[in-house]
Amino acid sequence: MAQTGIPGSISVPEDQKLLLAADELIYNNDTGIVIATGGVQIDYGAYKLVADRVEYDQNTGRMRAIGSVEMIEPNGNRIYADDLDVTDNFGDGFVNTLRIETPDNTRIAAESAERSGGVSTTFNNGVYTACEPCKENPERAPFWQVKAKRVIQNGETKTVRLEHARFELFGLPIAYLPYLELPDHDKKRKTGFLTPSYRNSENLGDGVSVPFYIAISPYMDATITGTYYSQQGFLGEVEFRQNFANGEHTLRIAGISQDTPGEFSAGTSDALEIERGMIASKGQFRINPRWTFGWDVMAQSDNNFARTYGIEDYSDSTQKSEVYLTGVSNRSYFDLRAYRFDVQDANPADTAEDQQAVAHPTLDYARTFSDPVAGGELAFNLSAYSISRERDEIRVRAGSAATDPLNADRYKGLAGDNERLSAELEWKKTITTEQGLRLTPILAARGDVNSVDVDNAPTDYNGTFAGNGSHTRGMVTAGLEASYPVLITTANSSHVIEPIAQIYVRPDEQLAGGLPNEDAQSFVFDATSLFERDKFSGFDRTEGGTRANVGVRYTGSFANGMTTHASFGQSYHLAGLNSFAAPDLSQATRNSGLEEDVSDFVGMLGFTTANGLSFAASARFDKDDFRAERTDLRAGYSHGRLSLSATYSEIKAPRPYVTGDEDRREVTGTGTLKIHDFWSVAASASYDLVDDTFNRHAFGVLYEDECFAFSLAYEEVRDDFNTEARDWKIGARLSFRTLGDVNAGDQVGQLLTPSF
Repeated sequence: MAQTGIPGSISVPEDQKLLLAADELIYNNDTGIVIATGGVQIDYGAYKLVADRVEYDQNTGRMRAIGSVEMIEPNGNRIYADDLDVTDNFGDGFVNTLRIETPDNTRIAAESAERSGGVSTTFNNGVYTACEPCKENPERAPFWQVKAKRVIQNGETKTVRLEHARFELFGLPIAYLPYLELPDHDKKRKTGFLTPSYRNSENLGDGVSVPFYIAISPYMDATITGTYYSQQGFLGEVEFRQNFANGEHTLRIAGISQDTPGEFSAGTSDALEIERGMIASKGQFRINPRWTFGWDVMAQSDNNFARTYGIEDYSDSTQKSEVYLTGVSNRSYFDLRAYRFDVQDANPADTAEDQQAVAHPTLDYARTFSDPVAGGELAFNLSAYSISRERDEIRVRAGSAATDPLNADRYKGLAGDNERLSAELEWKKTITTEQGLRLTPILAARGDVNSVDVDNAPTDYNGTFAGNGSHTRGMVTAGLEASYPVLITTANSSHVIEPIAQIYVRPDEQLAGGLPNEDAQSFVFDATSLFERDKFSGFDRTEGGTRANVGVRYTGSFANGMTTHASFGQSYHLAGLNSFAAPDLSQATRNSGLEEDVSDFVGMLGFTTANGLSFAASARFDKDDFRAERTDLRAGYSHGRLSLSATYSEIKAPRPYVTGDEDRREVTGTGTLKIHDFWSVAASASYDLVDDTFNRHAFGVLYEDECFAFSLAYEEVRDDFNTEARDWKIGARLSFRTLGDVNAGDQVGQLLTPSF
C-alpha cells in the first residue's frame, strides 16, 4: 500500500504508458532533455501530475516539475510543491516547499523532503496537523499542530515519526516531545504508549493510568494498562483481542493488592479483601450466515472488584455472564443459552446475588411452517429452562394472608431447582367475506412438564402451592376473531376504522399460580395486549377460561405527512376460572385490571408529523369510575439541530390500599441541541414525583470540529439501596484526531461522545 509522501510509494509496471499534455513540447537531441511547458498534465499509472513546467533528463532518468506542482497519488494523497525532483521510476526524489493532504485529512508541510529507496520519506522542519487551515486567514496557525525538526515516514512500518517535536495550541508551544511515533493514515494500529488518563475516587485516591498498545499481528493485539492509585496502590490490566475469519475473541485480566483497604466502609467486600482481581472472556463466532455461537463470562475474587475499580465493560451493578447459540431464518428462531448474574453491591454475604437464578440452560424455539395446513398458517413454539438459586427472594408484606389475602408475601424466586418444558401449536386462517368482514378461526394446543424441588415451601401464600415433584399441565383453545375494517378517504387523508371482537373458549388453567413463576412476572394489561390470545408474558402462566375481547382500532394518514393511530377496548371473563383472579406466587396479576369478570378499559393514541414531532399516550381506566390506573405519555421532537423527548409514567396504588403499596409517578426527559456548527449541549433527568426528588440527572457539553473534540459531563444518581444517598461523577475528555485522547475523571455514560 502507498504511504503519505512524495511519489514512489507504489511501483508502476514497466510497460505502463505515460500520457502527457502541454502547450509546448521541446526535445533536445544534443542534451537528451525533454521540456514540457504551459499547463502540463501527466498521467502515469495511477499517478496524476500538473505543473507549469516539467523537465525530463533521459541521461540521468530524473524528472523535475516546476511551478504550482500538484500530484495525486494512487492512495489519494495530494502533494503540493513549488519544485519536485524525482527519478523516472518514482522511487527517489527531492521536493522543496511542499504540502501533503492525505485521504483522512491529515496534513504535513515542510521546507523540503527527500525520498530514498522508494520506501522512506524525510521531511525537514515539518509541521503535522489534522486541522484545516482558516479560510479567512490561511496563514494563521491551526488549533493544534506538531512542529518537528524531522518527520520521517516509513513505508515498510507504515508509521510517521516526529523527532525533536513541539506540540502547539493556537501557535503557542505547550509541550516538548523528543520522540513521537504515529500510525500512517492507512494503518490504524501501531505498537506504543497511548494517551494517559487521570482518575479520582474517594476510596481509591488520585490515579494515573498509562496504557501500552501492542499490535501483535494484523489479526491480534493487546493493551496493557498500569494504574497507580494514591490510596490503594498499583492496578494492572491486560486486554487481549484476536480476530478470526468468522468471529472475534477478547480476554481481559485485572488485579491489585490493596494498600489500605480500611479506606472503604467497614464490613464491605472492598474492605475485607486485599488481593483482588478478575478474569473475563468474550467471543462471538458466526458458524454460518444463520447460526452464531458466543459467550461473555466473568469471574472475580469477590463480588465488587470490577465495579469498584471501573473495569471497562464489567462495572455495571449487575453483570450477566452467558454462553449462547442462536439461529435465525426467514420463518424460524432458535436460542439456547446458559447464564448467571453477578450482583456487585459490596455485600460480603452475596445476598442479592444468591437470590438471582442461574440458568443452565434456557431454550426458545419458534417456527412458522411455510406450507399451509388446511388452508391456514401453522406455528410451533418450544420453551424450556432449568434454573437454580441459593436463596429465596421474597417481598414480605405486613399482616398475614390468612387474615387478608391482599397481604400475601410475594415470592419472586424460590431457593432450589426448577425445570420446565413447554410446547405449543397454533393454527389460524383468515377468511374475508364479500361484504368485507374478516373472520379468523384459531386453534391452539399446549403441554407443560414442570419439575419443582424448592428448599422452603411458601408459608404466607393465599393460594395452593403445587409442591415439590413433577407436574404436568395441558391447555387447548378454540377461538374466533371477527373484524370489519372500514376505509374512509378524503381529498387530503385516508382513515381505517376497524371494530374487533374475539372469543376464546378453553378449560381452566391447571395449577393456576401454584408453580414457581420465573418468566411471567412482567405483566401489563394495556392496548397492546388486549387482543392477545394469551396475555401472560411467559410460559410459566397460561390464560384459561372463556374470555371475550372487544375494541376498535384506527389508523390515519394525511397529505401533510402526519400519521395517527388509536385503539380502545375491554375484556370480559365469560366462564370458568379467571386466571388473573387466581393467586400467584409472584403476585404478578395483582391490580392487573383483569381480576374481575369485566376488565378495566385500555386505550392508546398517538401521532407523528413530517417535521419530527411525535406523541403517544397509553392508559388503563377503572371500569367503574374511569380513574386512570396506569398512564404512560411519550412526546418527542427532532428537527434540525434540536432533539427532545419526554416520558411521564404513573401507576396508581391498588384499591383497597395495602401498606407498602404507593402511587408511583415519574417523569423523564432528554434533550440535545447543536447550538453551533461545532458546539452541542445535552441534558437528561429522571424525577420521582412521589418522593419529590431526582432519581438521576446529567448534563454535558461537546465541542467538535474536524481535528479536535472536547466534552464535559456531569451525572448524579440516587442509590437504589439507600434512597437518601446519592452518587455523582464528572468526566472530561480531550480528543485530538490522529493523536489520541486525554481523559480526566469518570466516564459519564454516552450523553455526548465525539465521533472520532
